[in-house]
Amino acid sequence: MMPPSPSFANFGLQLLEPSPLTTPEASVPENPLFRAGSPEGRLGPRRTRMTQYRAVFKTQQISSYVFTGFLGIHWFTTGILPLVSTPEAVDNSLLLSRVLYQNEFIEPCIVLGSVGAHVLSGVALRVIRRAQQYKNFDQIIWFKDLSILQGTGYLLIPTVAIHFGIIRLLPFLKDGGSESIGIKFLGHGFVQLRYLSWWIYPTLAVASTFHVVQGWARWQGYPKRWKGPTAWIIAVVSGVWLASVVRISRIGRAVGHLGRHYDELYNAVLSFSLV
Repeated sequence: MMPPSPSFANFGLQLLEPSPLTTPEASVPENPLFRAGSPEGRLGPRRTRMTQYRAVFKTQQISSYVFTGFLGIHWFTTGILPLVSTPEAVDNSLLLSRVLYQNEFIEPCIVLGSVGAHVLSGVALRVIRRAQQYKNFDQIIWFKDLSILQGTGYLLIPTVAIHFGIIRLLPFLKDGGSESIGIKFLGHGFVQLRYLSWWIYPTLAVASTFHVVQGWARWQGYPKRWKGPTAWIIAVVSGVWLASVVRISRIGRAVGHLGRHYDELYNAVLSFSLV
């Protein structure tokens, strides 16, 4: 038989009848996070920061998709064709392909715009993460946690800038265009600026291939079992590009009026680097 339960009076308590608890609305302080018309929204500044972070993240993702189309065309004309065609045929193919991406709209928006958006959004994401790290832990570690994917991206920034300056910007300033720039110009550069050329083009071949393929795998959320196929794709694509670089380096110096013109362009590069 169960023992009788102790009385509330034994504990100094009093049993009351239930009654509704009424509180005047005026006595409840207004929560600014739920205030109508609040710019922070219903979840406050944290929601706003997350929305901004996602916008920057999406900018980096979409810009990489846009630039990959141009890079695929560029890999075909400068990676595959030099291995199977003559320099003259490759230069003709380059002139045809430039119609697709060297015009007043596509080049500044699709090519330069996508690269610029990708770089700026990547730097912005890193700054946002470091600011949050400083807020949480009162310290900033800028590059200690840098991955290979991120490292190749930062390596490509000066490399692509120099490549663009030599191949596109300098001929535009000197000649008003890059119609005379092709595989022969690259081959001439391996003689005129040997060390610079052997740094730029192998770096572009390997780093850009790794960054693009590994970046796509990350965007698509491929699991770890895809590391093997991803590594094979990187090896094949970069291997073809490196073989093309070696083939182009053997073209040698251009002769005649074209060779003298190339000398002037590369001398301008050398003069700029010595300033």
